[in-house]
Amino acid sequence: MPMSSTHPTFSVIIATYNGAVTLSRAVDSVLAQSYKNFEIIVVDDGSTDDTPAVIRRYGAKVRYHHQSNSGVSNARNTGAKLARGEWLAFLDVDDWYYPHRLAWHARLLQRQPDLDFLIGDYDYGRANGEVMRRAIDSSGFGAMVLASADEHDTAIVDLDDMAQFIPSYFGHTSTFSVPRRTFLRLGGYAESFSIGEDLHLLIRACARSRSVGIVCKPMAFYCVHDAGLMRSDTVSAQIRTVETLLSLKHELEQAPAPVKRGFLKALMNARFDLAVALIKNRKRLRAIAAFLPALADNASLHSFRMLLSVMKG
Repeated sequence: MPMSSTHPTFSVIIATYNGAVTLSRAVDSVLAQSYKNFEIIVVDDGSTDDTPAVIRRYGAKVRYHHQSNSGVSNARNTGAKLARGEWLAFLDVDDWYYPHRLAWHARLLQRQPDLDFLIGDYDYGRANGEVMRRAIDSSGFGAMVLASADEHDTAIVDLDDMAQFIPSYFGHTSTFSVPRRTFLRLGGYAESFSIGEDLHLLIRACARSRSVGIVCKPMAFYCVHDAGLMRSDTVSAQIRTVETLLSLKHELEQAPAPVKRGFLKALMNARFDLAVALIKNRKRLRAIAAFLPALADNASLHSFRMLLSVMKG
């Protein structure tokens, strides 16, 4: 069945585990969307808190599915299987959408219906709504995209741009829209990883894509938690990020050249981040060993400079 370019339909999937405190804020942000051609699916991943009671207050406005605790990737994949929309959008239970998040992607699809998937900018901030920074400003490629945006504040990334797009990815789960049939064909989120699963899916999507649409203005709010693993145990988090990316190495052997280059740069950056985390923990020899494989994968003047930086500590 061909997808509608006039009024694309979205299924917004909210995976939650004991997220009753913030669930209403997330759901309300979807219900407040200026674009109304959507459904909301809440996948309760084995919560033991008041999540069912929170959802009951919404009645038929929200489709609710309860399952035994299986992890966030499994919960998102379950939501995708239940979805009726042509396009999937995702929202973490402690984050929220801005009012035009779906409208901006719908309008971009109306102008360019052949886009393979869509992303967008978002705000980093505290749970009280305080904005710390914009994601798109975090990379040189993001700044280039921002400078090239059209009168609709949108831009298009094509296959040749993938070498820069992948390692500089500034999107987020909450600003990622993908055709349901593409998501299912890709196998959804990798359920064996709990860190980096979003980048893992993005890279696999890029390997099958020719053009990606970008909204160059914040579409959602991402809550930063100081107690999260990425901040509380950076060494463990970076080790797992490298492991997640390494799992793609064989799969991408036949990928287009720009995608492979982008993947190897992303892997090199992850190795460097691991090395920096190890250095901060006074483990310089382990840091050097952690980064050295990047030279075999991606030997360049830049990678040698990164190695020297690691060696100097």
